Amino acid sequence: MNCNNISKINITIIGYTLFVALYFCRSLLDIDSHIWLDITKTLPVLFLSITTYISGVNKLLPTALLLSALGDLAGEEGMFLWQISLFAAAHIFFIIYFIGRAKNSKQSQILATIWAIVIVFFGCFVIGNIENSIFKYACTAYMVIIGIMVGSTMFIESRFRWYYILAALLFAFSDSCIAWNKFVEHFSYAGITIMSTYFAAQGIFATLYLKEE
Repeated sequence: MNCNNISKINITIIGYTLFVALYFCRSLLDIDSHIWLDITKTLPVLFLSITTYISGVNKLLPTALLLSALGDLAGEEGMFLWQISLFAAAHIFFIIYFIGRAKNSKQSQILATIWAIVIVFFGCFVIGNIENSIFKYACTAYMVIIGIMVGSTMFIESRFRWYYILAALLFAFSDSCIAWNKFVEHFSYAGITIMSTYFAAQGIFATLYLKEE
């Protein structure tokens, strides 16, 4: 890795950390503006999208980050179906990017099988608690897509493979918390849990992309 690449990674990490900190501290700044809330929610991952677009050749992962940022905006606006649709589209771009670097192995097959069993059981339980039929179909489709996204990281041929898997699992955990909190039972510190794991996942994905592109 050359010095220029290291510099880009450092700038990305520092900038992203500052924007994430701004998001978590926004309630302390006492700014009564809806636009301010939209900006602070969208800016962290939008920043990652811009820096990866500028720095990398393959645009699949930067596009996934951009769609995620738009999903963040939709979520802040309370537009659940738009939010889930944009994130589903983001995961499709993640999947295409990861599959393009895949290599089959026995270990990958075992990991993917275990993951499939976990998400099927969890998904069936959560979906069973959704009364709105539109939400039920949308969440079912989304769980299939994010399940494939996580599974695709298990086949990546890279020295950072386990970091990709970690990021994908953090993403899935964040979304699982959203689903649980929305459809099953509200739990304490849901917002912090959801956003901290989500921001960590996106930050890892972006950093790995910059390291390897």
